[in-house]
Order: sequence, then structure tokens, then C-alpha cells
Amino acid sequence: MRVLRWFKGELVQEVRGWVDDGLIASEQGEAILARYQRSLADADQPGAGYRVLMALAVLFGGAALLLVLSHNWDELSRLGRMIGLMGFTALLNGAGLVAWWRGKRDTAVLWLFAGGISYGASLMLIGQIYHLGEHYPDGFLWWALGVLPLAWLTASRLLHGLQLSVATVWMFTEQQFALPWLMPLFIAAALYQVLYRKRHGVLLIAAVSMALYWCNLVYAEFYHAPFWNGGVAAHVGLTAILLLLVFGLALTQRQHPLPGRRRDAALLLHWLGRLAVLTLLVFSEPRVWSEFLFDWMLYGRPLLWLLAGVLMALLALTPWLTPPARRLLAAAAVMLTAMLGLAGSLPEERLVMPLTIVTNLLLLAAGIGLIAWGLRSFTARRFYAGVVLLLTLMLVRYISLIGDYLTSALLFALAGGVLFASARYWRRAMAAVREVPDEQ
Repeated sequence: MRVLRWFKGELVQEVRGWVDDGLIASEQGEAILARYQRSLADADQPGAGYRVLMALAVLFGGAALLLVLSHNWDELSRLGRMIGLMGFTALLNGAGLVAWWRGKRDTAVLWLFAGGISYGASLMLIGQIYHLGEHYPDGFLWWALGVLPLAWLTASRLLHGLQLSVATVWMFTEQQFALPWLMPLFIAAALYQVLYRKRHGVLLIAAVSMALYWCNLVYAEFYHAPFWNGGVAAHVGLTAILLLLVFGLALTQRQHPLPGRRRDAALLLHWLGRLAVLTLLVFSEPRVWSEFLFDWMLYGRPLLWLLAGVLMALLALTPWLTPPARRLLAAAAVMLTAMLGLAGSLPEERLVMPLTIVTNLLLLAAGIGLIAWGLRSFTARRFYAGVVLLLTLMLVRYISLIGDYLTSALLFALAGGVLFASARYWRRAMAAVREVPDEQ
């Protein structure tokens, strides 16, 4: 059903057809469309799938024109090349601004998107013509800065995606020379677009991810903790502390009056849960904890001050949390604080096995909790996620401990039996739920 959100415009037309054919009442049609923020009275608008296809069409068309220009490249003078590139870029952006002035927003965004691509290509080619700028990341910086005002003007998710993508390339290329100080500008613009103008899940996750990566760059710059050669433990700890803060902020938005804000919070919490489970699976190995603790002693201790600051910030957020959210956040904060605190207080050899056991117990509790949650809420996705998590934990423990063919056969037979029994149990549970209204 999530795929339908990409085709909201087409969905309105379909539901109108159902109402006209007498398949459903108009009230039912309105109730269906309300789940996707649409109404029968909405004007015909193209869906997101249509806009994506049109954006790709414009992109390929622009690439074709640039190839035509490249075919005659050697025959043009330097001035002719520059005039051609600038004229082509001005033509595309001018067409977009004219369409915007006339109120044709979707058409304007497509023209401006093509103009943004042409602007970046022109920057690179003009720099090559006149041998400008030995510091090549600057080209990506000026490209992102050029797209940003148009993205802000139009409030287009497509243009904000372009500016954040180009800015991300600039950050990755600039980090080997200096700290990309302007990156928060592009991240803040994308977050403002998502939170206060038009929501977009992919843009939200990308902006938060880039913010976390930039914070790691700042830590590496000031504390001389490289991403590799020992510094990886500090960056794992820093990311975990920052994700705890993001987790708390997302929990405060679960009861927000705006449905879009609630969906953004649910999306963040969903992916944070997946990331937490994946991290716990990695740290369920004693060898991983041993390497982490050794590196943490060298690079990670300054982060305990940051952890204290984040805990104070989370404490200030508690008035905006529901009681279940407070308990969940408190449990996550206590767990992270205990693990990072112990990592710097006791000898490494005394901590590896206790922390490994605790990690495996947390994974076991998470699997059981997902199964119970799925049964309580009658959600198949959560039920089977818990089953798969328990089977994955069993498989990982097998790989690290046992290794002969007969034991492997027994393990996979047991896993198959668990999946078969889970499927049968779920079907019977759902059949029992469907029979309850009939008995009443």
C-alpha cells in the first residue's frame, strides 16, 4: 500500500471512477483518499511517479543537448564555448522562471532541475576551458550554492534533493583538504523543507545522515581521531550518542498535531530501530567488543562529556513525551550510558564477555518483544521481524561456535521448523480474530 503514495494523483481518478460506477459511496471514497491526504474535490494532479518520469526525461534531454554541444566542441573558440554553455544554462533557467511566473509550478521545477544540471556541467567545462581552480571541490560547492536559492524559492523537493546531493559530493571531496564548514547550510535547508514545507522521507533520512557524518568530521578535526587506524571506535560512540538525541527528538513528535510530522517521526524511529538491531548484531561478537574497547580508551573518552550534555537535553524534552515514550527513551539512555561508561572505567579483559552477553540478551529480548508486539497489534510485519531476528541471532551464534555438516543440517532444519510453526501459528491467530465478530 505504501507504493500508492507515489501515485496519489492517479489514485484520485481511480476512486472517482469507483464512485461513478457505484462500487463505493462518495463517503467511502473520501475516507479512502483521506489516508493519502487527498479528496474527491482535488483538481487532477500528476502523481509522484509521473513527475519522476518527467524529471528523467528532462535530464536525458539535457544530456542529449550537451552531447550535441560536445560534438562540435573542438570547432568552437574558447569564447564561443563559454557563450554556448552560459546561453544554454540561461535558457533552461529562464524557461523555468517564466513557467513559475505563470503559475505552472510542476513545469517550472522540471525546467529549473534541467537548468541546475546544466549549471553544474557548465561550471566544470568553463573551468576546464580556462584552467580555473586547481582545488576541484570548489566546483561542487558553487554548483550547490547556485541550486540552493532556486530550491528555496520553489520549495521543490526535487531541487532540494539536487542541492543536497551535490553538497554531499562536495563534502566527501573537500574533507581530505579541510573541514567543509558550509555543509550545515545545505543540511539545514533540506531539513527546513521537510519539516516546515513539504515532507519527503528520503530527503529527511539523507539530511539527518549527512548531519551525523559532518559531526564526525568535526570530531575528527578537533580531537585528531581518524575514521580508521583506531579512531573508528570514537566515531561509533559519537554516532550512537547523536542518534540517541535524534531518537529523543523523534519521540517528541509522535503526538504532533500535524500528520506529516507524526509520519516523519515514525519513519525516523523505524530506521533507528533497524540500525540499533544491526549494531547489536555486530557487537554480539566478543572480538568486536575487544577491538572497540581498546580503541575507545585512546580516542573516545572526550565523548563522555558530550553524552552528559545529550542526557541533559533529553531530560529537558521529557515534558513533551508520553509515559511509554519516556520509559523507552530512559531505557535507551541508561543502556548507552552504561556501555560507554564501563568501556572507560574497567580493564578491557574484564568487560568483553559481560558486554557480549548483555548484547546477546538485548537481541533476544528485542526478538521476543517484536513477536509479542506483533501478536498484540495483529501486525504480521512485526511478528515475522521478531522471528527472523531470533533466527538470525541463532545463525550468528552458530557460525561463531560450531562448524560441522551434521550440526549445520540440524540448525537449518530447526530454523525451517520454527518458520513453519510461526506461519501456522500466525494463520490460526488471524483466523481466530476474524471469527470473533461472527460469534458476537
